[in-house]
Amino acid sequence: MPVPVAIFFVAMMLPTAVSLNLGGLRLSAYRVVLIVMILPMLVQLLSGQRGRPHVFDLLVFAHCGWVVLALIKWGGLAQGIESGGIYVVEFAGAYLLGRLYIRSYKDFAAIARAYVALVVATLVFTVPEALTGIHILHDGISGAVGGPKAPFIEPRMGLERTFGPFDHPILYGVFSASSFSLAYFVVAERRLMKFKGMAQVLGVSLATFMSASGGPYVVLMMQGFVGAWERVLGQVQGRWAALFSLFGLAYLFIDLFSTKTPFHVFVNYFTFSKQSAYNRILIFEYGSAEVARHPVFGIGLSDWARPVWMSDSMDNFWLVTAVRYGVPALLLLLGLLLGLVWAVGQRKGLPPEWRRARHAWAFTLFGITVAAATVHLWNALFVLFLFLIGAGAWLLDARPGAPRRRAAAKPFGRAPEPARLF
Repeated sequence: MPVPVAIFFVAMMLPTAVSLNLGGLRLSAYRVVLIVMILPMLVQLLSGQRGRPHVFDLLVFAHCGWVVLALIKWGGLAQGIESGGIYVVEFAGAYLLGRLYIRSYKDFAAIARAYVALVVATLVFTVPEALTGIHILHDGISGAVGGPKAPFIEPRMGLERTFGPFDHPILYGVFSASSFSLAYFVVAERRLMKFKGMAQVLGVSLATFMSASGGPYVVLMMQGFVGAWERVLGQVQGRWAALFSLFGLAYLFIDLFSTKTPFHVFVNYFTFSKQSAYNRILIFEYGSAEVARHPVFGIGLSDWARPVWMSDSMDNFWLVTAVRYGVPALLLLLGLLLGLVWAVGQRKGLPPEWRRARHAWAFTLFGITVAAATVHLWNALFVLFLFLIGAGAWLLDARPGAPRRRAAAKPFGRAPEPARLF
């Protein structure tokens, strides 16, 4: 496992209480790692030391640039430098860490094994936490540095919602659920009849269950669904086009024959309570109205218009991006995510283990992307998402059996020739 990535994962799992405060800037552990790494990574990227730069790298910096412009417009130069600067460090830094340090199947498999092992290891603490309500990791680490204890959250299904070392059960849940496809396709290599493979997959599922949070459950279910689709129809040409067509037909069916919109139906069935579903629907209605009023640069860090009795929390990552920074920032992010998955999916003739890695990476991102419509990705979860996006970029240009060497520095190159998706 690359040392910078190992340090990043350890830092990401520390509660926010483990932070340095410089004026109005909070430097959490993972932020310190990314700040230290950002300039060396930019040099490596531009020099081509770890693969040629490509158009998706441009999309990353275009998105970051637009966010900084939006913050300057609404908060002035100081806010653009301070808030915009730390956003660039988190967004571009986490992406580049995955993009530059995961450069081969060997790197990717090492990360998968370490990530899954880390999730399974947390069960030693989170199972007792769910049964006793004592937040062992969070309160233990926070208490050691004088930080606050975990806030009280209502139990669900007779269990205390587990924080692990994170600041909220949703963060722990999505962190755990995001390793499901890695456990199934890379660590277990799809061979669940072997005890070790079964134990890893079940361990990840149990860790996700301990969070008792709807968002992580969606991440897990979406990965399980597309994984089962691939397992059953793996030899069928056009299976992914057929799947997306089914999604489209389901959307049209609900829109035509239901008294509710497809979004309302999705939220109602993928949240734990009617109150939570109703709140998410209101968030979408008032948030989208804010986007319509400020489509170009959003509203920055200003407060969004809503009834006085509504919380300022916006449980929709995609909507938050559009509300704060405008529709162009959202489109650039979606272009990075969907474009990179599509380009990687066009490669032909990959070895079986590479194809499993591609499935694991793409299915993980698919699960998080769907769940992000009902949860906000913040703090450790945000940088994890960007790291995972960058961690699949090696599949664009790596060659099976080719020796690892420094690539010649060239301007932004083209992706490999198109092929069928997956």
